[in-house]
Amino acid sequence: MNSRDLIFSALKQRKFTGRVPWSFNFGASQGFNPTLLKNFKEYENISGPVCEYFGYDVFPVLDPDGDFSKVGLGALASGINYLDNGIKIEDYYDTAELPENGYLDSWGIYHYPWKLDPTFEVYISPLKNVTDIDVIKNFPKPKVDLTSLEEARQDIERIKKEKQKMTVTYAGSLYEWVKNIRGEEVFFMDLHDNPEAIRVLIDKVSDFTLSLASSLQEAGLDILSFYDDFGAQDRLQIDPAHWRKFVKPGWAKIWKKVRENDPDTIIFLHSCGCIEEVVPDLIEIGLDVLHPIQPETMDVYKIAGNYQKDLAIWGTISCQKTIPFGTPGDVESEIKDRVEKIGKKGGLLISPANIMGPEVPMENIRAYHEACEKYCNM
Repeated sequence: MNSRDLIFSALKQRKFTGRVPWSFNFGASQGFNPTLLKNFKEYENISGPVCEYFGYDVFPVLDPDGDFSKVGLGALASGINYLDNGIKIEDYYDTAELPENGYLDSWGIYHYPWKLDPTFEVYISPLKNVTDIDVIKNFPKPKVDLTSLEEARQDIERIKKEKQKMTVTYAGSLYEWVKNIRGEEVFFMDLHDNPEAIRVLIDKVSDFTLSLASSLQEAGLDILSFYDDFGAQDRLQIDPAHWRKFVKPGWAKIWKKVRENDPDTIIFLHSCGCIEEVVPDLIEIGLDVLHPIQPETMDVYKIAGNYQKDLAIWGTISCQKTIPFGTPGDVESEIKDRVEKIGKKGGLLISPANIMGPEVPMENIRAYHEACEKYCNM
């Protein structure tokens, strides 16, 4: 059984075929913080992409190690480019008050480096002061960059032909993009006071995410990697009723069309925090794979026990405690436990629950790798 067959069996069919796949990546995201990745590659004298060094079963398309000329998600998640929506910065921002060294992304959101760690970013929202619903309705969407899409198509063909690996790349967001376009505080107020603004933006963003996902399917991509952090540490960020009213229909529309385009496409969602209350909803509307089942926020074994027959799990290894602050023995023990209690039942891909930070000891990375080699290959 090659890598492609293994991943399809594990993530789409939720079967155990004698080997539990593993990675440091999750979806299309590089599992190493840029500083940690640089240090680790120097430590191990690695010249090429880490996905090739470790022989992952899933390869990110384009920039597999991330593009560190960018900041934030652009640096950490592989993906194609979008054409800017064309707004004029002075029409939506007081330019005299904007922090320096920033830029508008394809949605017109203003990003600038976070002072404490410039590999991450802070953003300012273009519609946070807008009260006219017509302005929100007319706010332009970006477009898929066809040149970048063609580059992705060629990379997908190369990975499949030369590496015989599954391919993945970032395929868009919904809740996160809407919240960032509108502004978090205003978004939360809109849920109660101005639901029409939320509906308009959900429709706008879901239309773009669907066009992006469909384009990637046409290019031959195997795994669509969606990102939508709607969990807090102990609950959803918004009331579950609001999530079901506004967010769920958007994802249902996207994933229904993805299924119609190609039922073999694997639908992956990264959503941090405690989202246990809506896991059944995600399954209902077509999700195949959920990352990370963050162990500090949800009971990994409870989630697996309740939903493993309907949902594959990618992740589960603690990035808040075990990987950065545990001993190599702790890392090994956690991986062994996950493999034995979840992996042997099928539908598991071992990975960190989020990006590993620069504080992670090199010996813990080695322990992680050695434990996966020891326990996942049964």
